[in-house]
Amino acid sequence: MNTALGVLTFVFFLLSLSKSQDYDDEKPAAPPPEVESCNGIFLSYDFNSRTKLYPRVKNATAQAWAFNATATILNTGTLELKAWKMFIGFQHDEILVGAGGAVLIDGDDFPAPVGNGSYFSGSPLADLKTAIDTAGDLTQIQVQIQISGTQFGVKPPGIPMPKTIRLVNDGYMCPTPRRREKSIHVCCVRNPKFKAAKTTKTKFLPRQKGDLTIAYDVIQAYENNYLAQVTMENKSPLGRLDHWNLTWEWMRGEFISTMRGAYTRKIEYAECIYGVAGKYYGSMDFSMVMNCQKRPVIADLPLEKANDTKVGKLPFCCRNGSLLPPIMDPSKSKSIFQLQVFKIPPDLNRTALYPPEKWKITGVLNPDYKCGPPIRVDPTEFPDPSGLEAISTAIATWQIVCNITRPTKRNSRCCVSFSAYYNNSVIPCNTCACGCGDDDDKCNPTAPAMFLPAEALLVPFQNRIQKAIAWAKIKHLHIPKPLPCGDNCGVSINWHVNSDYKSGWTARITLFNWEEMIFENWFTAIQMKKAYRGYENVYSFNGTLIPGLNNTIFFQGLKGLNFLVGETNGTNPRNDPRVPGKQQSVVSFTKGKTPGIKIAKGDGFPSRVFFNGEECSLPTQFPIGNGNRCHVHLVEVILLILVTLLLLQTHH
Repeated sequence: MNTALGVLTFVFFLLSLSKSQDYDDEKPAAPPPEVESCNGIFLSYDFNSRTKLYPRVKNATAQAWAFNATATILNTGTLELKAWKMFIGFQHDEILVGAGGAVLIDGDDFPAPVGNGSYFSGSPLADLKTAIDTAGDLTQIQVQIQISGTQFGVKPPGIPMPKTIRLVNDGYMCPTPRRREKSIHVCCVRNPKFKAAKTTKTKFLPRQKGDLTIAYDVIQAYENNYLAQVTMENKSPLGRLDHWNLTWEWMRGEFISTMRGAYTRKIEYAECIYGVAGKYYGSMDFSMVMNCQKRPVIADLPLEKANDTKVGKLPFCCRNGSLLPPIMDPSKSKSIFQLQVFKIPPDLNRTALYPPEKWKITGVLNPDYKCGPPIRVDPTEFPDPSGLEAISTAIATWQIVCNITRPTKRNSRCCVSFSAYYNNSVIPCNTCACGCGDDDDKCNPTAPAMFLPAEALLVPFQNRIQKAIAWAKIKHLHIPKPLPCGDNCGVSINWHVNSDYKSGWTARITLFNWEEMIFENWFTAIQMKKAYRGYENVYSFNGTLIPGLNNTIFFQGLKGLNFLVGETNGTNPRNDPRVPGKQQSVVSFTKGKTPGIKIAKGDGFPSRVFFNGEECSLPTQFPIGNGNRCHVHLVEVILLILVTLLLLQTHH
């Protein structure tokens, strides 16, 4: 008996020892009494526990802690909450490693830095029904997000809590959250003044607008697999993708059996063989499966596969990954592919349909897109394939909306230089405009770019150094030591003010391709704040005015001249620098519609420039208007002539 009692005592001692952290592991706190009086959406954040991590440091602000918390979103109102979105205002340099029951709205992978706060959406439960419609079934009206991660800087007994929590869905108001020691909560209610846009009443959320929209349509469903069609549509007049790569994450163990209209960059099936799928589909030949990766990378098929009866024969497929803006060619602004998706237990019925999450899409020298979560919308309607005047619908449809993000400093892929007829110095692209590269230890990444002679624009940056130093000596300009780094941009554009006269003025735009790849169907767009209304013509490109887009002029190559070739070797490769691909045109403007415009003061330069949808880095200054020209007035000329005549008469 004493032996048994001793064993039990030792076991209880071990259990208590295993729970002795800096904060004891606790179950989430009971809901506060305020939830009883909330007629809306109740949000809470409960801090559970944390543990000190390695390395152990003396500086409390640098010490890392593993933490666990529970965020709850509960529908206590009378209206269903569709596609819920919640913001948690983290403030302690948190790095999330898990969020069970939700995904990050921007599609970031874990571990994800969220020190400035982060937005969450539901997965798999994206819509919260009401207690009235479900007889109070918590599994349908509530989601609890099990958050785990790392945080810094709060020394015990302090408790690291977020600044705020709020519901992000349109039409809701959230007051300042209330706080307890280890929790924070708020009741968000409908805004009585909010008027939703008038749309046709639908069962699901109306479709949203964005720069790029993706539809995930289930068009055939079976017990253990389904056929999905993915449709990508470019909606932005300046958006574009070349050689696109699309990725997502399967959340429930799915895998891709076959595809048409696209392919996965890696044909991989090991994850199926050694995973749950291999156990369930014991007789399946996985060597015939397209891809079993949790995060497949999908690419478009080349043009020659368009009529292939096995992998092609789909409308809008097989464009080698090009999605052009609709202003260039509406028929080439859409891309479609299909995939056969197999499921694993417990999703083995026709209606167990879940889209993949964490969508991302990238291109080559194209803008960066941030994609939101899949939102259930009304099923897509298709023309009946038999040719009859009938409409068929998808079994289920989700929409993913992606929007272009403006590049941050040193994160562009193209840049602009400025020059003018009244100043023979070129203001080049900014230092490290497209990143500093690997040699920033040999150059100065913070020094301003050095002015250049015009001919230096034709040679690669590494060949400009001597020209830049010589020009600085001639012009008595400062020469930093070490010299500034290059721009490292694949494409550069020079905007040169060519002339200025009483009734108008001209500019010359030159595109330089420093990549080896060819840009087919290229375009560039410029925004002119003050000169836009005076645009008259462009002579070697096609030009289109887009008045509704912040005074933008859209340029593209003429038919047969729409290839911007890549960089090639010089005439004598041993001695001559490589030569960029180049296209150029003069642009003319009139002054009749822009009275008071001052070209020499900077009004003749664009405020934003885009190449193939990517926003380019602009110089921080304009060429000075009185740089290298002599101002001679008529009165001075007459006086000079009179003095000369008087001197001649006196001499005689």
